[in-house]
Amino acid sequence: MQVAPAVTSVTVGLPPQQVAEQQLKREVEQRVVGVIPNFYVTYEHHPAPLTPRQKFHLGLRTLLDPATFAAAGITAGIQQKSNSYYQYGQGTEGFAKRFGAEYATAADGVLITSVVADSVLHQDPRYFYSGKGTTAQRAWYAVESAFRAKGDNGKWQPPYAGLIGYVAAAEIAQTYHPDPRTQYTLIGRTLLFRSVGLVGLNLFEEFLLKKLTTHTPDVQPAANAPVLREGTPVKLIVANGFGAQGAAAGQTVTFVLAQDLTLNGKVLARTGDVASGLVSQVGAGNAPGEAGSVALRNVMLRAGQVDIPLRSSQVRGAAGPVQEKQLPGSGKVEVTLFVAENVTFPQSQ
Repeated sequence: MQVAPAVTSVTVGLPPQQVAEQQLKREVEQRVVGVIPNFYVTYEHHPAPLTPRQKFHLGLRTLLDPATFAAAGITAGIQQKSNSYYQYGQGTEGFAKRFGAEYATAADGVLITSVVADSVLHQDPRYFYSGKGTTAQRAWYAVESAFRAKGDNGKWQPPYAGLIGYVAAAEIAQTYHPDPRTQYTLIGRTLLFRSVGLVGLNLFEEFLLKKLTTHTPDVQPAANAPVLREGTPVKLIVANGFGAQGAAAGQTVTFVLAQDLTLNGKVLARTGDVASGLVSQVGAGNAPGEAGSVALRNVMLRAGQVDIPLRSSQVRGAAGPVQEKQLPGSGKVEVTLFVAENVTFPQSQ
């Protein structure tokens, strides 16, 4: 039960890039009625920003999806039946030209806007599902989101990347479509279609598509079930793992809960409940005599039949040292971690 007071920096959790990677794996499984990709919407409460590589991965998964080829084929078939772009002709050759033009247009929009422009200007191409508030509040959020973008810094911004990308993609599409338009009508139609299309799509995302989409995270707790919210501080006392010889990578560190966790007078976790995690990395101090650092992963507090994941920062993805307090007269160390995600407790606990 000895605790080394020299351990002054403990980091728990994953860097934003790894958090985004885990969230992205779930997003590329989202499909409306199990068929149509719904990759460009996140249902996470606190989504991590995407790196340029992850934006490219998301765009490539979209373009290589069978549903994207099918949509281009259906559009080309409709155009051929109505003899749109008559310059392409009819028959197999005419269909192939129409299909190629439609798929190229989709590729232009995804790669230029959602990959290149969003990466260069550090904006996120996804729709951030709300699901909160009244119907009017959610509707306004969906409409408003069509005229703004969330930056990689988490702040709302004017949609520079979307506007520039849409116009650039339209300019390129103009080079291989045989229906010439003036620059004025090209830009005007592009901006009009973008605004109207995004408003409609966002409203569908906010009110309908989540109900039809598979593999979405469960963000709605059961009715009246107590929920321990993400970011809730949890005070723990180090029990073992930080001995006189310090911590070693791969070993288990054990904590005990320093005080009850309560919600509306109901005790969710009791003093003395045990938490544990694995040491993933140990660092020495920068100067002689200076305390080192310990990085932990998979820190979990067991409260009855419920596991509560913990991290070192109140903000998701912002890994940093935890708050530490020496307990007078005991030789023990108290640290404060934070609940890593919303945890729903059964009514009986």
